[in-house]
Amino acid sequence: MVAWFSFQFIRKRYMAFWAKYNYVIAAAFPAGIALAALVIFFCLQIPKGGLSIEWWGNDVVYQGCEGEACVRFAIPDKGYFGPDPNTNSFS
Repeated sequence: MVAWFSFQFIRKRYMAFWAKYNYVIAAAFPAGIALAALVIFFCLQIPKGGLSIEWWGNDVVYQGCEGEACVRFAIPDKGYFGPDPNTNSFS
């Protein structure tokens, strides 16, 4: 959205400003996003006296088939599904 706004709106109305500062602005946005990601990552990952953030993204790995085995069929006593070895399934 920012790139579209810069290219469509600012370039058409303020060409001198766009020509002078567009490269710097285009480099500053990804750098700012990367810096913010690093700050957020290290602020949330460094444990501070048992700080625990509880939200669905942290608990979802322990729910459903990821947390315990969700088998659709019970494994037979022979240990596998399908025909027995040395049987001709084409006849």
